Amino acid sequence: MRGEYTVDAKGRLNFPAKLRNIFGDHFYIAKSIYDKCLIVYNEKSWTEFQEKLKDKPQEIAMPILRYVVGNACEAEPDKQGRIAITQHLRDFAGITSNITIVSMGDKAEIWDTELLRENEEEFGQAAIMKLAKKAEI
Repeated sequence: MRGEYTVDAKGRLNFPAKLRNIFGDHFYIAKSIYDKCLIVYNEKSWTEFQEKLKDKPQEIAMPILRYVVGNACEAEPDKQGRIAITQHLRDFAGITSNITIVSMGDKAEIWDTELLRENEEEFGQAAIMKLAKKAEI
């Protein structure tokens, strides 16, 4: 699932009702460790992310936790279904006004729409096909 939305001057966006049903009334928004976008985690996936790092050596776990968890914000939709994204997260992802939300089950990505287009043009279908073969799917 994918949709385009607008962030207002205060950093708020109307989080889609379908995603509010998936993510619930309380979720987390954090920097992606793979791309110049934000990741939305529901309570379960947020806990699982942190649990994966629990048994890793400190020199691995701490920088990742500091980068992701330390920069995350909690989100709770208001009565109009809006959530606020902090300025430092918007700056990280290059978000100004037009965004695209890409839903991926228990997580979602929030991209600046133009950055996502550039990323998809650069990466392309051929690269996806190679990854699919490598993953044996």
